[in-house]
Amino acid sequence: MEKLYISKREKEIIEVLLEQKNGVTVNYLSDELKVSNRTIYRELSSLESTLAKYQIKLIRESDIGYRLVGKPALFKELQQHLSASPEELTAQQRQSMLVIKLLMQEKEVKMESLAMDLQVSISTIQADLISIEEVFKAYKIDIERKKAKGIQAVASESSRRLIISGLIHSEINEYDFFQLMENETKGDAKEWEVSQNPFLKQLSKEDLYHVYAVVKQFGQHYFDEVTDSQLQRLVILLCISIMRLREGHQIHSFGATTLLADSDQTKSIETATAVYDFMQKLYGIAITKEEIQFLGLQIQGLNVPLRNDFLSEEYDTDLGYKVRELIRLVSNELDWNFNQDETLFHDLLAHISAAIKRAIAPMPESNNPLLEKILMQYSDLSSSVKEKLTHIFPMIHFLPNEIVYIVIHFASAFERQPKVQELKALVICSSGVGTAKILESRIRKYIPEITTIEISRISKLHRIDFDEYDLILSTIFLQGFETEYKVVTPLLMDNEIKSIQLYIRQIISEKKKSKEKNEKIILTNQKDESEFKEYYQKMSIANEILESFDVQQTVVSQELRPVISAICKNLEDRVLTDSDRIVHKLMDRMELAPIGLPNTNMALFHCIDSTIKQPFFSIYELPKALEVLGIDRNPIQMQRILMMLGPDPLSESSQEILGSISSAIVESDLTMEIFNSGSKQLLNNYLSSIFLEKLKK
Repeated sequence: MEKLYISKREKEIIEVLLEQKNGVTVNYLSDELKVSNRTIYRELSSLESTLAKYQIKLIRESDIGYRLVGKPALFKELQQHLSASPEELTAQQRQSMLVIKLLMQEKEVKMESLAMDLQVSISTIQADLISIEEVFKAYKIDIERKKAKGIQAVASESSRRLIISGLIHSEINEYDFFQLMENETKGDAKEWEVSQNPFLKQLSKEDLYHVYAVVKQFGQHYFDEVTDSQLQRLVILLCISIMRLREGHQIHSFGATTLLADSDQTKSIETATAVYDFMQKLYGIAITKEEIQFLGLQIQGLNVPLRNDFLSEEYDTDLGYKVRELIRLVSNELDWNFNQDETLFHDLLAHISAAIKRAIAPMPESNNPLLEKILMQYSDLSSSVKEKLTHIFPMIHFLPNEIVYIVIHFASAFERQPKVQELKALVICSSGVGTAKILESRIRKYIPEITTIEISRISKLHRIDFDEYDLILSTIFLQGFETEYKVVTPLLMDNEIKSIQLYIRQIISEKKKSKEKNEKIILTNQKDESEFKEYYQKMSIANEILESFDVQQTVVSQELRPVISAICKNLEDRVLTDSDRIVHKLMDRMELAPIGLPNTNMALFHCIDSTIKQPFFSIYELPKALEVLGIDRNPIQMQRILMMLGPDPLSESSQEILGSISSAIVESDLTMEIFNSGSKQLLNNYLSSIFLEKLKK
C-alpha cells in the first residue's frame, strides 16, 4: 500500500472510530477533540477519500452517528499504518510542501490532486494558497487559475530553485542529512529507505549523492570554512539545479549578472565552473554562463573569510567604510564603545559582505525560536542595528534572520568586553518588607547587571554611605535628597525597566572608561622574549611611520595622475623602488573602487606591492581641488590625499599598525575632521596616541 500522510486530526478521528465500533456522534467527536462541529464535519468529509484507499467506508446512521464499515483485516492494516505513519505536517510544513509541488510542476495542477497528495480537503488547499501569496509576491511569482485545468505557478527558473531548495533545507536536520550522506558513501543505503521526511523525498536520491560527492571533493579547498547549514544548503540547491537541468529547465537570466560581470576571475566563479565541469562530464548536460554565475553568486553568499589587510586589492573599501559607520552609529546610540573591537569589525565585514550577496537572490527563511529569543534579550541592540542597517544600506533588503545574525555579532562583542557591569544598588522603600522584596525580585529578574541589592528604610538613611552604591532606587520622592536617585514603582513597570537599563548603560560606560584609564600597561621582565620582540617590532614600525609622516603640498595639475606620479617619484629609493609601477597600481585601484571619503575633502590612496620597502603614511595637500568619486558613489572635491603604502607580503605587525590608522580615520566625525584639516603637529600627536593605544593592547 502507498504511504499516506494523514493529518493529526484525521488520525485522532480514526482512532476514536476504531475504538467506538458502534459509532459516535459529531458532538462526541467535537468534545473529544476540543474543536467545533463545523471542523468535525470538514474533517469527516476529507476522511472519506483517505479511508477509501483501505477499502473502508465511513457511514452515517441517523440514531447512532458515524461508524466505520470494512473487513477486520483491513481495520488491522489501517491501525498498523496509523502506528507507523510519520508525524503530521504542521500548517507551515504543509504550505511549504504545497509551494514545492507547485514550483516543481511546469503545467497546471488540479486542486483535487494537491489535496490528495497532502491528505487535506480542497478548502484547506484554497486557504493555504492565500497564506503563501506573500512568499510568491516577494519572489515575483504569479499563481494562474485556469478553469477545468487547475492552478499553475508562473516563475523564473532561479526563483523556483531558490524557493524549493530553501524550503527543503529548512525542514531537514543537519545531523540527519550528513549522517545520511556519509552512510550512503559507505554503501549503507537503508537510512534513505526508512526515512519518513517527506521533504527529503522531493530530492532525487542519485542526484543528491552525486552532488554531495562532488562538493565533498572540493570541500577541502573551497568549502572548508563554511558552516554545516551553509554546506547543506549548497548541496540541496545544486541537487535541485541538476534535477531541473536534466528536465531541460535552464537559467537564462536572474537579475544579478551585472554584479558578477567584473568578478569572472573570482574564487566563487572559479569554484562554480569547476563544480559544473564535473557535473557536465557526469550527466552530459550543457551548462550555460548564467548557470555558472547563478551558482557563483550562491557560493559568494557563503560566510567565507575575507582578507583582513586593509591594503589588499581584495579589500572592499566601500564596505569597510560602511561597516565602520554601522559600528560607530550603534556605539553612539547605545553609549557603548564597539569601535575598538577589531574582531567585531572583521566578523561583520565578512558576514555583511556575504549577506549582501544573499540578499540579491535570497532563499526563504526557516523559523528559529533561538533567534527570536536573541531579539528579545537584546531588544535595544536589535532595534538600533536594524535602524542603522537601513540607514547605511538603503538599497539592500536584509531578511529578518540576517539582521538577527548581525545583532549576534554585536551581542558577542558586548559579552566579550570585560565584565565591569556588576553593579550595587540601594533600594529605598517605605512600604514595608513585602513590597521591597517584590521590587528586589523584579530587579534581579529583569536587570541582571545589578548583582548586589540592599534595602533600606528612610529612617536608616543617615547611617548609609551612598558612595558605596552604583545607583539608588526609591519608591517615593525624597525631597532634599542630594545624591542622584531614580523613582520607581514597587512592581517595576516595563517603561521603568527600560529607563533603568539605559541609566545602567551610562554607568557601565563610565566605569569602563575609568577602569581603562587606571589600567596602565607596563612592560616588565615577566614578558617572555617572543612578546617583547612583537612589542618591539610594532614600536619600530610605528616609529618609522611617524618619522616619515608629513603634511606637504603637491604639484599643481588639472589631472590626478601627474599628482600621484610626482608623489611616488619623490618616494623612490626612500620608500619604494619602482614609482611607475605604484602609480599604475594606485590609479587602477581607484578605477576599480572609489576612494573618496564622504562629507570630506580627502581620499585614501592605498596599495601593497613587493617594490615597496616599508610601511608608509603621509598626507598631501592639493593647491587646487580635484573632483573624485566618493565611496558612496557621490563626487567630492578632493583637497587632501591620504597616501598609505605597504610591502607585499605585509607582516601582521605592519597590518595592525596601518590598520589602526585606517580605523581611526572613519571612527567618528571628530577624527574625520582631524585628518581632513588638521595640521602636521596635531596629526603627529594624534597618530602617536593611536600607536600608543595599539601597543598597550
